[in-house]
Amino acid sequence: MRAWLQLVFAIGVEIVGTSLLKFSDGFTHRWIGIAGMFLYGLAIFSFSLALRQLPLSVGYAVWAGVGTAITGLIGVWTFGEILTGFKVVGFVAIIIGVILLNQPVKASSPRPVSPWVQHLRSRTSSH
Repeated sequence: MRAWLQLVFAIGVEIVGTSLLKFSDGFTHRWIGIAGMFLYGLAIFSFSLALRQLPLSVGYAVWAGVGTAITGLIGVWTFGEILTGFKVVGFVAIIIGVILLNQPVKASSPRPVSPWVQHLRSRTSSH
């Protein structure tokens, strides 16, 4: 449950950071842009904590998909972007994709971790 809360936090912070980057108008409003960059860093940190427990394929799909969809809607509502039929289809496709990626896997056992990943884990866990 904590991993999902960290993921939701990462998504929210990333959305606000993205919106601030738009408001910064190409960093002509420097402090707004810097705040957006700071929030991006915070989002990535929180996302990395969520990935401790969530599968990468699910975590990234949810983060990118939900973030993209909500940011797209903010673009329409806040910045006057035009909502076309193609955008609606895209938003629906993102939502369907996130739902499909979150379906339970019926594998008998998880695949073994590659030796390269095991090596990286052993190096980082000893510090």
